[in-house]
Amino acid sequence: MFGKSLLFTMALGALGLNAFAQDPNLHIYLAYGQSNMSGQATITDTDKQTNPRFQVLRAGNHSGQTVGQFYPAAPPMGHSGSKVGIVDFFGRKMIKELPDSITVAVANVAIGGQSIDLFDKDRNAAYVQNAKNKNDTWWIQYLNEYGGDVHKRIVEMGKIAKQKGVIKGFLFHQGEADYQMKDWPERVKKVYDQFIEELELDPEKTPILLGELAPTGDLGWRNDAVKEAADLIPNGYVISAEGCPAIKEPNYTLHFTRDGYQTLGERYAEKMLELLKAQEVAPDTSAKDTVKTDTTQQDSSKVDSVKTDSTAQDSTIAIRSLPRLQAVESEQPKLYYDKKEQALFVRIKKNGREMRYRVTGSKN
Repeated sequence: MFGKSLLFTMALGALGLNAFAQDPNLHIYLAYGQSNMSGQATITDTDKQTNPRFQVLRAGNHSGQTVGQFYPAAPPMGHSGSKVGIVDFFGRKMIKELPDSITVAVANVAIGGQSIDLFDKDRNAAYVQNAKNKNDTWWIQYLNEYGGDVHKRIVEMGKIAKQKGVIKGFLFHQGEADYQMKDWPERVKKVYDQFIEELELDPEKTPILLGELAPTGDLGWRNDAVKEAADLIPNGYVISAEGCPAIKEPNYTLHFTRDGYQTLGERYAEKMLELLKAQEVAPDTSAKDTVKTDTTQQDSSKVDSVKTDSTAQDSTIAIRSLPRLQAVESEQPKLYYDKKEQALFVRIKKNGREMRYRVTGSKN
């Protein structure tokens, strides 16, 4: 199927030559919801202090930054009216607990006071038009910062995230606007399923964390619906807001205090850290095709043999013996074809770090 020159280029790719790497150590989270996900706590000077290991994948057009680019994370993390909230404390906790080699990034798409229907690709256009008909337009400026379509913007950010790093999960906090919506849990699941399908993600590896509403607020009684939504999604998890205080405002009590945001955001991180640890897979010692030094083969320009690994996804091609790959530890390099990107890649693990290299070359 593949010519020898292309196979040799693959081998060079495994050694880091003529290739670029998708960074597996860039963990990206897609966050969405309404005001509590946007963040309502006052921004302090401390909040503006950045760490290069915590990044924002800019999803809104503001702050002199370019949509789709990564920047050191600092509020506002969502639209221009965002303050400090869940994602700020989530990111700080994550980089505190994860190895220094890991960078965490969040793309935050959240607008206060809006229904889950705003995020549903089948319902959002009608939802926006209905709001305009009722002259409920105070939030349209923020919608425009997200390109006029929050569902589309999240998908756009997800595609960038897949190119640059690895999507590790979704962070969700919404529901206050839908307190009378009986089928809200089903609608939450539908939107999650849409993102999974459009971004071609593995739902078993892509959890969604659903935060409870403020228990001491006006809608704490709705947390049964949050649990129901999480139960409908096989990889959905409730993040408890117990003990997270809410602030009493003139017309309602819905938003968390700064301390409440910190506690809740750190609980999102603690759950995600737990899930990441559970995802760690022990080395597969049962694999038949392993990388080994072939002492009888001195010509490093040749590949001994190539075979299709029928147990791997995406028609993974495993190199049986590559004499010059002695430096690779624990895991064999594997070649596979990414149908979406229409390109070949070499995937290797070295010293516990997984790297993906695009293969260059031509077919014979």
